[in-house]
Amino acid sequence: MVHPVRASRFLPARHTLPRDVLIPRLPGLGQTWYDHGTGYWARRIGMSLLWAIVLAILASIDAGLFGSIRNSSRTGFDVLVVIDALATLALLAWLAVRTVQHWNVPALPQRARLPVPRFGRGWTGQLLSSLVQLGWILLVLICAIALLFFPGIFIAMFLMSLLPETPAERQARLWMAGQLRERGYLEPTP
Repeated sequence: MVHPVRASRFLPARHTLPRDVLIPRLPGLGQTWYDHGTGYWARRIGMSLLWAIVLAILASIDAGLFGSIRNSSRTGFDVLVVIDALATLALLAWLAVRTVQHWNVPALPQRARLPVPRFGRGWTGQLLSSLVQLGWILLVLICAIALLFFPGIFIAMFLMSLLPETPAERQARLWMAGQLRERGYLEPTP
């Protein structure tokens, strides 16, 4: 059976899908992205509220931090505010360009996997591997602390949660439409 569909947004209803077609789970949305039911909107609103709360907490931390820097050194404050603003704007611009570039690319989100390096065998290899893993954890902590100064990633996550369709959801819809077209369940796009 071929379902007439012009855009990837209008996929067949879940109950009309053949049994061999599986709906992938998206991080944060699960399988609710397919139907756009109440569970989907509850998750989307929850994500937006979460990012708004994170931004409010980050803003209060930054206000206190920059306020104390301003009291101790006006020049240091000016330099840090300029660096913070430029880094945030650069990150937001880069993410906006990347989102536009990948908006119509059908893909499923990749699960993030941390590499666990192994060096040698025996107790020396294990010791060296443990030291490298400790260094990796310290690097991640340093990056997390640096994010307090540059809120660009949190602003981007908040803005993406406000989009009508998240980038991951858009790419999954396109991927799903492609899979259904390949199997003959959707009409080919002109």
